[in-house]
Amino acid sequence: MAVPDHRAHQDASERLVIALAEPRRLSPVQPRTMVEQAAEAIVAAAARGLFLPGDRLVEAEIARDLGISRVPVREALRLLESQGIVVSTPYKGMRLMQVTNSGVAALMRVRFALESLAVREALRQPGGAERFEGLEAAAAGYRQAVEVGDPALIVLADGDFHAELCRVSGNAPLLALWQSLARQLAVIWGLAQQIRVQEGLEAEHGVLIAALAAGDEAKALAALEAHVGWNLTFDFESVLEERRRPPAGL
Repeated sequence: MAVPDHRAHQDASERLVIALAEPRRLSPVQPRTMVEQAAEAIVAAAARGLFLPGDRLVEAEIARDLGISRVPVREALRLLESQGIVVSTPYKGMRLMQVTNSGVAALMRVRFALESLAVREALRQPGGAERFEGLEAAAAGYRQAVEVGDPALIVLADGDFHAELCRVSGNAPLLALWQSLARQLAVIWGLAQQIRVQEGLEAEHGVLIAALAAGDEAKALAALEAHVGWNLTFDFESVLEERRRPPAGL
């Protein structure tokens, strides 16, 4: 998914004049920017529970912890705001997105619709079970992340698995839409990391892959529904309340 270009603060009218005068001009390809790295670090911190939903994100503190200037952090927060991960409130600054059970349910309905379409279109792609080798590799990456035990790596690996499911559909707009939700999902999954049994997710990945490899659409969709369903029964609000509670004795 394309990331907004933060290289320069060129005046919009000037860019329009250039585009009209040089219709064949292409923008140079940019390497992964410090802004993107800062955004990924903030999401990883949320997945590890260092930031909880609703927490204020202080630009100066984040820049100090990352060892970079405040400018890329400011741009990273703006990027995350455009993706729904960060919310800017007048007089209250930037805060991590709120997580409610109803909000998670709404997001999961959208996610399930996208991934169901991915399953159907993946099975209509030419080829046999080898089409899903990338999904097997992503599942293996998830198992390795679980062994390491870092919540941020686990969340990232789970996201990679589902991104690969969308990628194998061959539907680029579908993949782009899923990726636009990925960081919101990372915040949600990070909140449940210490409670959700990771071995269960591993097994569910395997069931889904086996159904796809066998070309069984009904079984694959049922496996996907069961895999996504835990998000609808999990009480995120109670977990958040518990994690905000100070340790006993303090």
